[in-house]
Amino acid sequence: MAKKKTADKGEIIVGLDVGTTKICTIVAQVREDGRLNILGVGKAPSTGLSRGMVVNPGKTLESIKASLKEAEERSGFDIKSVTVGIAGPHIRCIQSEGIVAIAHPDRIITEEDIERLYESAKSLKLSKDEKIIDVIPQEFIIDSKDGIFDLPIGMFGLRMEAKVNILTGLVSQIDDLSSCVQSVGVDIDDIVLEPLASSYAVLNDSEKKVGVAMIDIGGGTTDIAVFKKGVIKHTAGIGIAGSQVTNDISETLGIDEKEAERIKKEYGYALVSEIINDDIITIQGIKGRKPLKIEKSIIARIIQARMEELFVLAGQEIKRSGIESYLPAGVVITGGGSLLRGTRELATQVLGSEVNLGVPMDIGGGLIKEVESPIYATGIGLILHRMKYLTQKKNVKSLKGKKHPGLKNVFERIKHWFDEL
Repeated sequence: MAKKKTADKGEIIVGLDVGTTKICTIVAQVREDGRLNILGVGKAPSTGLSRGMVVNPGKTLESIKASLKEAEERSGFDIKSVTVGIAGPHIRCIQSEGIVAIAHPDRIITEEDIERLYESAKSLKLSKDEKIIDVIPQEFIIDSKDGIFDLPIGMFGLRMEAKVNILTGLVSQIDDLSSCVQSVGVDIDDIVLEPLASSYAVLNDSEKKVGVAMIDIGGGTTDIAVFKKGVIKHTAGIGIAGSQVTNDISETLGIDEKEAERIKKEYGYALVSEIINDDIITIQGIKGRKPLKIEKSIIARIIQARMEELFVLAGQEIKRSGIESYLPAGVVITGGGSLLRGTRELATQVLGSEVNLGVPMDIGGGLIKEVESPIYATGIGLILHRMKYLTQKKNVKSLKGKKHPGLKNVFERIKHWFDEL
C-alpha cells in the first residue's frame, strides 16, 4: 500500500469507475476555486464484468485492487473511501411524486422536510429483486407555487410537493458491486448512476437547462441520459458498446479479440464514407495462421453495422423521454467508444441532430492531460458528483447555523414599533 499522506488544503475525493473493459480510479483534490487537481490515476483491465454487471466477483475484486493500488502509488494517498459508478440494462428510471406538510412551527423548510418528502416519493411498488439507488428531484412545488428546481431549504410554506425520478437497480448487482469494493478494504461514500456522473463532467448548466441528450459509449454498455430545465428527465442503458464492436470484428474475420481490438483502434472507422485512403492492412492470423490482408473499408463496414444499431436504439430511448423535439443543445457523445473515427458523423446521420464530443471539464491542475479524454468522463464525473453533494451539505449546515426570525418574531417587532408610536 502507498504511504499515508494527508492533504494540507482541500477535500480529497476518489472516483471508482467499474467498467466492463477497464477499472479506473481517479484521486482528486478540490481547490479553493472549486476546480479539481488530479493527483493520481489508476487503471486495470476489467475481467469480471459483462455488460456492466458483475459475473465473476473474484476477478472483479482483483481488478479493483490493482486499479486502487496504482492510483495510491501515483498520488501518494492511502485511499480510504470511494464514490462508485453503476450502470447496465438492469437500471430503471421511474417517475414519482411526494407530498408533505412542513413540520417547523415557523413554516421554515428544513433538510428533514426534504428527507420526508423523498420518503413519500419512494412509496411505490417494486419487485423483490429491485432496490432504489437514488432519488433525483425534478421540481418542487410549495403551496401551489411551482417552477422551483433548487432545494428549497430555508424557504417558507405550509405544504411541499415534489416530482422526482426514482432510479432502481437489481439488488444482486448492487450488492455484488458493493461487496467487491468493500472487500478490498475501502468504504463506499456513494453509489452513483454512471450516466448522471458523466453528465457532470461533459455537460454544462446551459446545455442541461435548454435541453440535451448524452450518449456515453463504454466498453460493455451504452448509457443514455436526457436533460431539460437543468434536471435529468430520462435515463436508460443498452447492451451494445465497444466490446460488441470488437467481438464482431473478431468473429467475422476469424481473429482473436486482442488483434480485433488493435485493428479497431488503429484502422477502424464507424462510417465508411469517412475513409480517405482505402489502404490494405495486414492482420495477424489466429494461432500462427497466415496473416490476412484486407481493405480498411471492410473493417469499417463491420463496425458501421453495429454502431448504426447502437445509435438507432439510443435514438429510441431519447424519443421515449417525450421531449426529443425540445433539445436545442442536441446530442453529446462521450465514453471510450466515442473516440472511434467517424462516430460523431454517423451519430449525426442516424439521429438527425447536431452531435458534439463530450470531454471532461472543470479540471484545474495536476494530471490534466491524462484525463482530458471521453474515456475518463465517468471517473471525473463521480468526483464532481461527490463534490456537489459535499457543497450542498456545507450550505445546509450554514443555513442551520443561522437564526431565522420566524413569523412570531416579525409580529413581535411590528407590535413593538406600534407601541413606540
